[in-house]
Amino acid sequence: MLPENGTNIVILGGYGAVGRAAASTLGQWFPGRVVVAGRDPTRGAGLARTGAVKVVRADVNDPADVDRLLRDAAVVVMCVERANARVARACLERGVHYVDVSASLPVLESIAALDGLAARHGATAVLSVGVAPGLTNLLARHCMDRLPSARAVDLSLMLGLGGEHGADSVDWVVRHLAEPAARGRHRARTARVRLGDAGTRIVHPFPFSDQFTIAESLKVRATTRICFDSRLVTSAVFALRRARAFSLVRRLGAGPLAASALSRLHFGSDRFVVHAVASDGAGDAVWSTITGRETCNATGVITAYVVKAVFDDAAPHGVVHIDSFLDPGHLLGELTRHHMTVRHSATGTSPHTAVTEMET
Repeated sequence: MLPENGTNIVILGGYGAVGRAAASTLGQWFPGRVVVAGRDPTRGAGLARTGAVKVVRADVNDPADVDRLLRDAAVVVMCVERANARVARACLERGVHYVDVSASLPVLESIAALDGLAARHGATAVLSVGVAPGLTNLLARHCMDRLPSARAVDLSLMLGLGGEHGADSVDWVVRHLAEPAARGRHRARTARVRLGDAGTRIVHPFPFSDQFTIAESLKVRATTRICFDSRLVTSAVFALRRARAFSLVRRLGAGPLAASALSRLHFGSDRFVVHAVASDGAGDAVWSTITGRETCNATGVITAYVVKAVFDDAAPHGVVHIDSFLDPGHLLGELTRHHMTVRHSATGTSPHTAVTEMET
């Protein structure tokens, strides 16, 4: 349902790869109502030329800029990790819906704490929007729906290095490479898993927020692991992580330099794979896999579907994660329209369900 105070869809940080993809899709669905905001309007010139998207200058760190944008906003999409909780609060206090693509657990927890505020003002905030978190959450729930006896969910993400890398996304990965592997409530180990046509890969634990929110909402043990499409790069990056090279880079203040270097790394394919396995420990397991190209574009498309659903009169008021907001089966079906392939196993054991943990 549209708030009474505005009709615009405002995308903050909309000049990046994710924001541009979301704006392009939403501009087709809601022409003239999409406003892309960022610190450098010249980066949005291509979007403005379509005529379906407006481009304005705004800084998410400036409360006055945010307040100005909210006067005519129906929903705000946050595509950067800067002042997220403050912007979310400003939106929800005005009854403006809010969608966030952040992947950091502390950021999402700070927004989840605003659940009561959102409910009081008749607003909806949707978190865990994108590929990981996002598609990972949806696949986890879809697998659990098919195997209610499951006690563990293993999520694996393969990222292509040949596509466009959003600067914030690369910076996020570099920052978390400097930290120990996420342990959650159990010891997470490196594992071997078959990722469909990509073959058997070695995947490494990584602190995506999805594993924590999934563990909480579905009451299962959840682990998220990652690899790159290049086996060589995967091996080298995680060898450097074990040697604490990224920690040293951060201590020397060279993190932004490392992120900038990695963002220019373009070789291999632009393909991504998201794979989920739910198992019950008694031999039964199910899996689901999504393959596609350009993770930033996929994140933008998923964000657009979430925004579209927010306008539904049946949308719940409060703060929710994507898997409790959208029907997994419906959205997964819609994604095939955007050149993504979705495959599911039947209930029961399968070679594709094998997730073999390795000693580290």
